[in-house]
Amino acid sequence: MKKIFISLVSLLLFTSCVLHVYSFTSVNYNNDRISITTNLVDAQKENSPLNYIWIYDKRSETDNHHGVKILSLTIKIVDSKNKEYLIKNNPDDDGNIFLYKQGVIITDDFKAYIGKVQLDDGTIIDIPPLSFRKNVYVESYNPVTDTINAGARTKRLFSGTVEDYKKQKK
Repeated sequence: MKKIFISLVSLLLFTSCVLHVYSFTSVNYNNDRISITTNLVDAQKENSPLNYIWIYDKRSETDNHHGVKILSLTIKIVDSKNKEYLIKNNPDDDGNIFLYKQGVIITDDFKAYIGKVQLDDGTIIDIPPLSFRKNVYVESYNPVTDTINAGARTKRLFSGTVEDYKKQKK
C-alpha cells in the first residue's frame, strides 16, 4: 500500500509538461485597420520555418469576412544574414504570403517588404518595411493536477524574444 501511495504522489509531482510556442512578431508596425501575423510550419519547434505571413482586416468577424488584397506582385524578404528572397504573390490569396510553399526557409529574424494592400472597401494602405523577431511563449502545466483542481491555471514562465529567453536560461 505504501508503494502505491508513493507512486501516486510521484506521478502527481513529476508529471508536468513545459510547452513552447514560437512565432514571429512585427516589431515596428501597428495599424488600426489591419493586423499582420505569421504562421510557422510547427509552432512548437524553435527551428521550424516560417510557413506564411497573413495580413487581415481587423473588421473581420467569424460570420463577416473582409478581404485583403496585396497589390505587389512580388514580396521581398531579407533574412538575418541579409540574403534576399523574392516571393511571388497571388492577389487571390486574401492577404496570405506563402513562403514555405515556394521553397523559402526562414527560421530567424527577418524583414519583409510588402508594399501596398487594398481592403475590400477600397482603402489602400502602404505598409512600410517590416522587421520580424522570433518570439517564444513558455508555460508549464501538469495534466494530472490541472484535472484534479479544475480552477488551477497553467503557469506562464516566459513570453518574449527567443534571444531574451536564451539569456534568461543561462
